[in-house]
Amino acid sequence: MEKRHWKLGIILLVALGIATLVYAAGGGGSDKGPQYVITKEAITELKKDVQAAPEEVDSKVWDTLQRLEGIEYFSKDTIEKALKEALDGQNASEAFQKLAIYRSSTKIVFPRPIETYLGEQDAGIMQMLGQRFSVEPFNLLASLIFFCAILHTFISARFRKIAHDWAHEYEHSLQHGRPNEAKRFGAEIMHFLGEVEAVFGIWALVLAVALIVFHGPATMVHYISHVNYTEPMFVVVIMTLASTRPVIKLSEIMMSKIAHMLGGTLTAWWFTILILGPLLGSFITEPAAMTIAAFLLANKFYSLKPSPTMSYATIGLLFVNISVGGTLSHFAAPPVLMVATPWDWGLIFMMTNFGWKATLGIGIATTAYYFIFKKEFVELERRHANVEAQKRLKTEEIDQNAIHAEVEKLESILNDELKFRELLDQKCAEMKDRLKINLKDKFEKSPELEPAFEEMFEDMKRKELERTLPGLLEPKERPPYHDPDWDNRPANVPPWIMLIHVLFMMWTVANAHHPALFIGGFLFFLGFAMATSPFQNRTDLKPALLVGFFLAGLVIHGGLQAWWIAPVLGNLTEVPLMVGATILTAFNDNAAITYLSTLVPGFTDGMKYAVVAGAVTGGGLTVIANAPNPAGQSILARFFENGVSPAKLALYALVPTIIMGLCFMLIR
Repeated sequence: MEKRHWKLGIILLVALGIATLVYAAGGGGSDKGPQYVITKEAITELKKDVQAAPEEVDSKVWDTLQRLEGIEYFSKDTIEKALKEALDGQNASEAFQKLAIYRSSTKIVFPRPIETYLGEQDAGIMQMLGQRFSVEPFNLLASLIFFCAILHTFISARFRKIAHDWAHEYEHSLQHGRPNEAKRFGAEIMHFLGEVEAVFGIWALVLAVALIVFHGPATMVHYISHVNYTEPMFVVVIMTLASTRPVIKLSEIMMSKIAHMLGGTLTAWWFTILILGPLLGSFITEPAAMTIAAFLLANKFYSLKPSPTMSYATIGLLFVNISVGGTLSHFAAPPVLMVATPWDWGLIFMMTNFGWKATLGIGIATTAYYFIFKKEFVELERRHANVEAQKRLKTEEIDQNAIHAEVEKLESILNDELKFRELLDQKCAEMKDRLKINLKDKFEKSPELEPAFEEMFEDMKRKELERTLPGLLEPKERPPYHDPDWDNRPANVPPWIMLIHVLFMMWTVANAHHPALFIGGFLFFLGFAMATSPFQNRTDLKPALLVGFFLAGLVIHGGLQAWWIAPVLGNLTEVPLMVGATILTAFNDNAAITYLSTLVPGFTDGMKYAVVAGAVTGGGLTVIANAPNPAGQSILARFFENGVSPAKLALYALVPTIIMGLCFMLIR
């Protein structure tokens, strides 16, 4: 049954993709070409310079305006009336010439502004959506592509499974001397399609093709270029900074103080990370809090190999706690940031209306999950005690330097006492002599081949020893050694390096809306990290860049969903609005939900509270629901077979989501 389900999912995904492209290729009933907006200045000049008989040019003028659809400052009626008044006394051709002159005063606008959908005052929600689709059929196509991307995230694990199977088949064919390159290539493609972080970027390409077909290359370039990528860039930088060894060590030191006050057990660490970590998000931003909490959970909890059920419960709880934990302030949580200025919500407002309720909900949800998994904690505590004993053995009970000094003698034992290097040279000489005998005839015909053979043999010998027995090479010939456990070494980090890392993070957070400043600071940080490399872990930009790519694709798609999300939000009362915002958040970034709510006229204070409460409550249900979630998944995915399952994540995040919702809904 399960196999049939995922096959149907892939078939549906492919079918939707094909239907999308076919629909786009057919134009979908939309007028092709760029959408323009006529500026106020152009209208003013047109009224002054162009005069013609309205009865002669009205229809033609309106046909021209239809090609310049998407008016930003004037409604259709206003433009039509203005042109009728202006075009009085001249013929149509001259009017068109004048209009062409003012084409230079126009600009492309996409997507269509919400305020330009007219005649919706008394329309129901379905009628309103139908009217918007008839005016701009591309609306439905953009949402269809977005739905394909969401569906893709739910079946991405199946693509990874196929990639693993095909890679195994390729290795098998390679061992039998018949490498199947098609399987190798297919495995790479399936692995790429199975990367959750790449999904929305992949479907952004489909969206770009559809845009070109519908509205031309100019509109596609305009839209992709004008999407705001500040948040994805910020997440890349703050995730990289927060995952550095000095920051993780400082966070571990701070949280260890509280954990040891609670007994220093695994349970104490689990509570501390899942409660304190998310609340810190209100001050260091949610992406930074997610990165730190996920790394600490990886080191303290997931490394003990909990059951899959408890693993999903913990990551679901982490995502929900992070989503609501940033509501103590007005600048740290993306969904709050979107409404803070338009609705004049400050620090005190957030703390008194959201912050303390979020703290209460986090405590209740975390405690509830502890009691659900209390029996499993007993076994995990035993494993945790063993790990801590081993750490003490390495750092406190045994002089590692003395052991290291003895182990270093192995090289001299192998070479000086056992004569391994001499034996190796002897065997290599014998091997070379055998090969030269086999090549004797060729050397006699072409004497210049023998020196070339000598050089080639020595080069191949060196490369093989570098790969298998580098210790038998002379020290100067050995390749650099990279300790696979380097990142887990117990050595401390000097406090001044920790302080400078904190300053880099403060700079990034303070300039979160100014990419030129926080990216410039990040470049300085990379230089500092290289200068202090003995105290750093390896800087791996790939996870952060993949998360940024994920978020960039998400905002590209999310920017075209306002046509249906805004009417849905505007037609709900407070309680349904909160529930609706929670559900919508699972399928769209919660910051987009709250931003769109600021565009809905007539929102009461109660409705404003409801939509933000719903958006932060639902922020843990899926990876796409909250901007920091992809960072957490990127760090913790290796602890889940075939990656984090979206369905299981939603299932185990449901309980804390309900608890948070009740806290926000019942306590007013």
